[in-house]
Amino acid sequence: MRKILHSTFFTKFLVLSSQFLVLGSLHAQGFGFSFSGSVNPQVWLDTRQTVGAREEMLDFYPKPIGLDAMGRDTNAVPMLNMLAITNRLAVTVYGPDVLGAKVKGYIETDFTGSTDGGVNSLRLRHGYVDMQWTSTKLLLGHYWHPMVVHEIMPGTRPLNMGAPFHPYARYNQVRVDQSFGRVGVVLTSGFQRDNTSQGPYGRSSSYLKHSLVPELDAQLRYTSDHLFLGAAAHLVSIRPRPLGDNFSHITFSLFGKYDFNGWSIKAQTLIMGNLYEYSSMGGYVETPLMAADSTLSYRYDAYTYNTYWVDFGRTEGRWRPGLLLAYARNNDYAYQPEAGASVYGRGMDIEYLYRIQPRIGFVAGGGLSFYAEVEHTFAQYRSGGVSNQRFILSAVYAFATQRKQL
Repeated sequence: MRKILHSTFFTKFLVLSSQFLVLGSLHAQGFGFSFSGSVNPQVWLDTRQTVGAREEMLDFYPKPIGLDAMGRDTNAVPMLNMLAITNRLAVTVYGPDVLGAKVKGYIETDFTGSTDGGVNSLRLRHGYVDMQWTSTKLLLGHYWHPMVVHEIMPGTRPLNMGAPFHPYARYNQVRVDQSFGRVGVVLTSGFQRDNTSQGPYGRSSSYLKHSLVPELDAQLRYTSDHLFLGAAAHLVSIRPRPLGDNFSHITFSLFGKYDFNGWSIKAQTLIMGNLYEYSSMGGYVETPLMAADSTLSYRYDAYTYNTYWVDFGRTEGRWRPGLLLAYARNNDYAYQPEAGASVYGRGMDIEYLYRIQPRIGFVAGGGLSFYAEVEHTFAQYRSGGVSNQRFILSAVYAFATQRKQL
């Protein structure tokens, strides 16, 4: 018994000693850290069944008319739910300058899970190394997809953040920001993880990995005291069949923001977008082709959308009213796939959809805020138009510590 106790004590001593040695080493090298995060319970009521994710907390659009044998619309059923899976905790680690750059590491997690089956499970939200020189910034790791321009995100509070009109995704990536005064260039190569392509074998990152081409994005930006403008082009190249050919598609984007007198107006459009991977609309059609020698190959055609949104809101004071207006149109709605073709993506049978989303926020102080929003989304299906009204109440308690030295 004495030997067991002695062994346990010795093990704990070794662990504690190693921790003190690590902390001492970090302190000697000038490391520091800070914590931040938020607690964010949300309750919502839908007047209709919806298409979405994470128990529909990530809301896209209402489901189409679905008639049973008695002619009743089985999707015209309301839903009430409450979740707190968007609670977040983050740590930022600051280190000494390396190669002339200020360096920090950032890790943020929440409980939304990486799949619908993982709701309430811990997942990596962000995790990257940031190196900042005078006019150059290098980011390596898990961060917002470049189509999600952080500077112009809508001021809405629900998890979808304007999706499917505003992109919503995070990728593993290598990103370079280069500043030339007020003009900047951003180049990104990205790799899929939680947000993946759809294809013959379901949702998977394999389609991108087999193509041997990461997602590539190039942005040109202009920044002044009150104005932010930008344009982007984004290339996606996937290989739906391991022994087949790559299918590539380019999406273009324009975005901007203007701040004035405690208010902000933001806007973005995505043109000819196959945007399934970014919690948005679109996809592609795979058509089998049989050659004279009985060789089977496939042709790929993109299902593209144009999306537009504008967000106007108050950024100062206790009361924070705002309004999101959004619209999306299916460019290939009239296209009829050939017999035997397969369709992969989201919203192929929708001609257009729009959203009107007013909100009001109250900043109580001390990091505590309350929000109320109404999300009216309409979708025009081949079977007819349907709409859903989502009523959302949420609270946010945000916190952050000052930087501390180890």
